[in-house]
Amino acid sequence: MTFRLEHHNKILTILECLDDEVLREGSAYFGGGTLLALDFEEYRRSNDVDFICSIGTEGYKYLRTLIFDHGYKGLFRDSSKIKIGRSTTDQYGIRMIIGVDDIWIKTEIIAENRFQLDVPRYPKWSPVPCLSLNDCFTSKLLANADRYMDSSVEARDLIDLAVLRLQSEIPESSIDKAENTYEVIRPLKKAIELFQQRPDYRQKCFQGLQVDQNHIPKIIDGLDLLSIDLSLSHTQRVFQEQHDIFTDDLEA
Repeated sequence: MTFRLEHHNKILTILECLDDEVLREGSAYFGGGTLLALDFEEYRRSNDVDFICSIGTEGYKYLRTLIFDHGYKGLFRDSSKIKIGRSTTDQYGIRMIIGVDDIWIKTEIIAENRFQLDVPRYPKWSPVPCLSLNDCFTSKLLANADRYMDSSVEARDLIDLAVLRLQSEIPESSIDKAENTYEVIRPLKKAIELFQQRPDYRQKCFQGLQVDQNHIPKIIDGLDLLSIDLSLSHTQRVFQEQHDIFTDDLEA
């Protein structure tokens, strides 16, 4: 498998070097925006590698014991293509800086104590276990609630949720998991309204996240589906957010 963006290929190298059996045993599953970007046609660039490990299982204890006994190399089945830089472990997670061809990539196993993880899925391109789509919704709903007011985040969680919404409605089980911790639907409504009201900010977010131009209209489609779900208005689209009717006709 080769991705369009070279940085994503370096991320894939890290995934290929990790020991998938260790990750399964430790219940640590690839997730975050990088999983979604790689899963759905690289609609945006994502820089880091994030795994989620539920604190409610023995998995995180297993991973910490492994690191204590064997060092951070114990997480990898092949370290010949990577360099392990500065690394730390604490109650919040396992954080490493991994070098691939002299590019350093933040790689983290997050100790998640807010919800229990579903059985992982295994996309054809992925050498490691990945979050279920339901858990992708849950984690992104929580992330959006945490960060939607922070403009430096560039609305990445909302954009990721819009892409997920193109796959399915938000599962009730995902909402329930998230809202066992704190509210996520009212923050989602607010995030959508703020994003819709600021076309210049949308453009800034798309540029900052290197969103593929062809995916921008589709992302707005997903945003509008979320809006319909939540009884909000459609987005007033600027030119780049409109579908190219000629391209769409050819694809049809």
